[in-house]
Amino acid sequence: MHDSWWQLWDRVQLRWLKVKPCGLEVPDKHSLAFVVHIERINGVSSLVQRTIASLCLNKIFGGVLVKMTPQTIKTLCIVEPYVTRGFPNLKSVQELILKRGQAKVKNRVIPLTDNAVIEKHLGKFDVICLEDLIHEIAFPGKNFQVIAGFLHPFQLSVAHHTTKNRVGFIKEVGSLGY
Repeated sequence: MHDSWWQLWDRVQLRWLKVKPCGLEVPDKHSLAFVVHIERINGVSSLVQRTIASLCLNKIFGGVLVKMTPQTIKTLCIVEPYVTRGFPNLKSVQELILKRGQAKVKNRVIPLTDNAVIEKHLGKFDVICLEDLIHEIAFPGKNFQVIAGFLHPFQLSVAHHTTKNRVGFIKEVGSLGY
C-alpha cells in the first residue's frame, strides 16, 4: 500500500511538471552543482529509479558534480524529493576531490593519489595532474562529462547520532528529561 502511494505521488508530480515546469532557466553565475542523494527510493516509480541511477547516485549520502544545463534541471526536478543540490565554489570542489576523490578505472575504484593514473586516462583531454582535474571540474568546459564520469561518486560521511536508532541516541546523549 505504501509503495503504491509513492508511485502515485511521483506520477502526479510528473504531471505537474508538464503543466508548470520548475525553474528551467540555467542560473547565470552557477554552472556547476553538487547533487546529494538524501532519501531512500524504495517503492517509487521506475522513472525516478532510472533517473537516480543515471546520475550514479546509488547509495544514500552519495554525491556527484553535474553541469547545469536545461536538461539537467529537468532531470533534477524529477528526483527533487530524493536529492538535494548546491552550488560549490572552487575551494569546496578542491577540498572534496582532495579528501574524497576516487577514480573509476576498469570497474575498480582507485584513490586519486597518483598523477600517473590521471595522466594515463585523461591525458588526451590535456588533464595531466590533480590540479588540472580540479580546474576542469570547477569550471565546466567541453570535456566535463568525460572527466566527471572518470570520478567515482563521492560518499559523504554522516553525523554519528543520525545513523543510530532512538535508543542508541539516548544512550549516547543521556535522558531527555522525562
